[in-house]
Amino acid sequence: MVAGVTISSPDKPLWPAHDGEAAITKADLARYMEMAAERILPHVADRPTSIIRAPDGIEGETFFQRHAMRGSSPRLKLIDVKQRTPYLAASDVGGLVAIAQSGGIELHPWGCKPGDPETPEQLTFDLDPDEGLDFEDVIAAAKDMKATLEALGLNPFVKTTGGKGLHVVTPIKADGRSRVEWDQAKAFAKAVCEQVRDAAPDRYTTTLSKKARGGKIFLDYLRNGRMATAAAPWSARARPGATIAFPLSWGQVRKGLDPKAYTLRTAPALLKKPDPWKDFRKGEVSLRPILKKVGVG
Repeated sequence: MVAGVTISSPDKPLWPAHDGEAAITKADLARYMEMAAERILPHVADRPTSIIRAPDGIEGETFFQRHAMRGSSPRLKLIDVKQRTPYLAASDVGGLVAIAQSGGIELHPWGCKPGDPETPEQLTFDLDPDEGLDFEDVIAAAKDMKATLEALGLNPFVKTTGGKGLHVVTPIKADGRSRVEWDQAKAFAKAVCEQVRDAAPDRYTTTLSKKARGGKIFLDYLRNGRMATAAAPWSARARPGATIAFPLSWGQVRKGLDPKAYTLRTAPALLKKPDPWKDFRKGEVSLRPILKKVGVG
């Protein structure tokens, strides 16, 4: 039992042995969720969350679960998003462990205010490199995005994705006076990406098609619409090596940064270090007066 949740088949491998390290089991994932809950919950609690499940491990069948299903754990919260079936959300450590118990590996929350699916409270810019580009190109892109957002008066944060890209994320105010609509948030994110692209069109594209990406980094603003999601900070990923989406300080975003170094296996040591995103919400800024700076009404 972990955090009051019974773990069935605790020894079932979810990630196979890798680089001489033993396989990671369902019980290992459950204990990680318990251990990392204080870092994860500020970013997922009470928000509709899509879950990538791999009941038979990452080499078996995986599927995306958005909605509550028959047999869903009572430790999970149901959130009405104006669809036939409510979405699932974790609200405490027991909810996170219940997700692990179901073989849920990845957490992809909406970027909304907790308990309020209709109000965005952050913007996510996904920097997705074309095949063959060096990670240093992604680092340069993150710095360009940071400079652009800071020039607009926002406070950007950065994290690995557990894959080959980086996410630049900026908190925005969601109170009644500052609140923006989802379409405004998405339009703003698109305008910012186009601004970064226009400054270096040989390096960046905002076109989704793979053909347009030849040797470029796709600046993905599409994670800012209603129902769009992004991997949460500290979320495990269903990838070889058991990488996690790791929140970084900007000082770490430099030559030599290796996103593969942040894994479930290295997490215990990482969790003992200060949280670079501890003051994430303190960095929130009202987006309303900034919209006009990029031509969004």
